[in-house]
Amino acid sequence: MNEPVIKMDDQGEKIVFLAREMLGAGVPDIEAKKKTANVSMTFRTLCFTTLLAAAGGGAVTAYMHEAERPLNRYEKIEIQALVFYTAKLKGIDEDNLRREVEQQVGIDRIDDMTAAEFPAARKYLQEKAR
Repeated sequence: MNEPVIKMDDQGEKIVFLAREMLGAGVPDIEAKKKTANVSMTFRTLCFTTLLAAAGGGAVTAYMHEAERPLNRYEKIEIQALVFYTAKLKGIDEDNLRREVEQQVGIDRIDDMTAAEFPAARKYLQEKAR
């Protein structure tokens, strides 16, 4: 009869947990009015702003710097696999295809690609493989 005890020492964790639960519950959008100000927003917007407030500035900062982030291991493997697959499929030399991708994306080396350039490189390789 020992039930697991969930400890949430940080008040922010509780807010994030509750906001996620409310957003995931499929509650239809209703107008929520704050009594201290004349602000009208949907319930989902209210939950989202609560979630952002609980997460603090770190979440916003991380999102803003996402474009400067180097590719993670899985993104690098995906690009390498797409280069290999497309080159074999189209009968193109892999090194030439890498140079094409670098030109299309506007980078010096695929290894130096950032998260901002990744979607363009992926899209180019996927379209080239068609």
